[in-house]
Amino acid sequence: MKWTKAWGDLRRSVQGVFGALVMVGLLAGFSLGEATHAGQPVARLAVTSSLFLVGPETFPAAAQDVAAWQRSLTPVKQVRLTGGAYWLVSEVRNPSDQAAWVFNPHGTLIKQVEARVYRSSGPTERLITGYQAHHPYMLHYGQDLTVVPGERVWVVTRFSSPYFASLPDFSFEPQVIYRQQVALENLLALGAFGALLALTLYNLFVYAGTRNLSFLYYAAYTLTYGVAWALTFHVPADVFDLHDLRLHYVGFFLLPVFNTLFYLHFLRMDERLPRLARFSRVNLWLPLALLPSCFFLLPYAHILATGVISLWLLLALSCGVVSWRSGFQPARFFVLAILALLVPASLILPANVGLMPDPVANSELLTLLGGTLDGILLAFALADQIRLLIRENGTHIEQLQRALHLAGTDSLTGLRNRHAFEQAYRARGSAPFVLILIDLDGLKQVNDHQGHTRGDELLRTFARLLRTLEDQNIHAFRLGGDEFILLAPSAAAEGLQFQLNGLERTLRESFPAVGLSFGLAHAGPNPAQTFEEADQQMYRHKNAKRSCQSAAPEPTGPESA
Repeated sequence: MKWTKAWGDLRRSVQGVFGALVMVGLLAGFSLGEATHAGQPVARLAVTSSLFLVGPETFPAAAQDVAAWQRSLTPVKQVRLTGGAYWLVSEVRNPSDQAAWVFNPHGTLIKQVEARVYRSSGPTERLITGYQAHHPYMLHYGQDLTVVPGERVWVVTRFSSPYFASLPDFSFEPQVIYRQQVALENLLALGAFGALLALTLYNLFVYAGTRNLSFLYYAAYTLTYGVAWALTFHVPADVFDLHDLRLHYVGFFLLPVFNTLFYLHFLRMDERLPRLARFSRVNLWLPLALLPSCFFLLPYAHILATGVISLWLLLALSCGVVSWRSGFQPARFFVLAILALLVPASLILPANVGLMPDPVANSELLTLLGGTLDGILLAFALADQIRLLIRENGTHIEQLQRALHLAGTDSLTGLRNRHAFEQAYRARGSAPFVLILIDLDGLKQVNDHQGHTRGDELLRTFARLLRTLEDQNIHAFRLGGDEFILLAPSAAAEGLQFQLNGLERTLRESFPAVGLSFGLAHAGPNPAQTFEEADQQMYRHKNAKRSCQSAAPEPTGPESA
C-alpha cells in the first residue's frame, strides 16, 4: 500500500511539473518563432541604437539634422527603473526583400512612446503608442512601419514613464511574424484570464455551499491575480479606456495577503506549525503597510512589490514543504503550485530590480501562465483535501454508526436493548401494532443451581430463537434480566403467540426447567400504559401456568416409588 501511494504521489507530481514545462515550452516556441519562420531564417533589419536623456530639445526637423542633433544629447547606458524620459535614436537599414515591418516597444509598461521616422526623401512619419495610446495590436504596443528593401531610415523615439517594471526593449519585427506572435500570445493570455475567472466563480460557489474559508481565500487570490495581470496587459485600458497607473500594483501587493490567508487555513498552520504560522503573518501586514506606495511613491512601488512577492514565495514554499514532510498530503499540490509561480518569478523578479534583462521575450506572459498553473494546482490541492475530508467523514460516520449500534444493542444477547425499544416504539407512528412482553421463567433457578455461565447461555439461546421470528416488521428486544419484548404488526399477533409456544418447547430440550410467560397489548399513544397492560397480561399467563401445574395429579405407579 505504501508503494502504491508513493507511486500515485510521484505520478501526480510529474504531471504537474509536465504542465509547467509545456507552458515554458510554448513560450520558448515564441522565441524560436522570432528567429525562424516555416523552417526558414526570418529576415531582420540592421539596427544601430543609442540611448540618451531627454532635455529641453525637441525632435529634429529632418533626416539631415538627426546626426548633429544626436551629438547634442547626453548619452546613458540604460534607463532608470524609477522612471524618467529618454531618447532612443536608431539607424535602420533594410538588407532584406521585405517592406512590411512592426516597430515594437516591449518588455515593460511604458506610459508614452512617440517615434518619428525620418527618410532621405519624403515626409516624416509619426508613430504614437504606449500605455496612454490606442493600440492597433491588442495587448501589444506594436506599430506598423514600412521600410522598403535597401532603404535607410532614422527612427527617433521619445519615451517616458513614472516607472519601468523592467528594462524596456525596442525592436523591429517582420509584420507577418509579429501578427502571428500577437495572435498566439493573446490567445494564451485571454485563455489564462478566462481560466482564472472560472476558478474564482467556481470556488465562490463552493464557498457559498460549504462556508469553508479556504475556498473564499482561494477565490480572492485567483481573482486578484487575474485583475493584477489584466492591468499589466492593458486589458482595462484597451477594453474600458481605463488608464490609471496607480492601480497596477495594488493587486500585486494583495496577492501575498490572500495567498497567505489561504495557506494558513488550508495547511492548518496555527494547529500544526504554529511557529511558521506566526512568521508567515509578515505576508499579511507588510504588503498592506507598503500598498500606499502605489499612490504616494509610484516610481518605487514595483520595486517594493518585488521584495514583498519574493518574501511571500519563499515563505509559502517553506510552509508547503514542511507541511508535506510532516504528513499532510494535500500540501504536495500546494508546493507544486508555488513552484509554478517561483520558476517564472525567478526570471522576472531579478529583471524588475535591474539585476538582469528579461531572459525571454514576453516574461509577463510566462508569469501569467505560471500563475494560472498555480491556480489549477491549488484547485487540485483543495480537491485532494476534500477527498481526505470525505474519507475522514466516512470513517467518522462508520464509527458513529457502530457507536449507535452498540448504544442500542444488548451486549450479552445481541438483541436490541431498552433504548432501542423506546426509539422503535416512537418510530412506529400511527400504524396499528402490538407489544408482546415475554418473561423467561426459570432463569433464577438456572443461575442458582447451575451457575451464571449456564444462565448466560440460556439467555443467548433464547435470543437466537427470538431472532428467528424477526423480519422487516417484527423486532425483538431485551429489556434486561429475563424480560424480552416483541413489536409486531397487529395482524401478526396471533401467529406470534403460537410461535412463542413452539419456542418454549424447543428451549426446554436444552433447559427442561425453563418456560415462557408472555402478555400482549395493542399499542396506544401512551407507551407506559401499553407496557403496563402487556405486563398484566403476562402475569395472568404466568399465574395460569402455575395453576395448571398445581392442579396436575401426582404421578403413581412404579416410577413414583
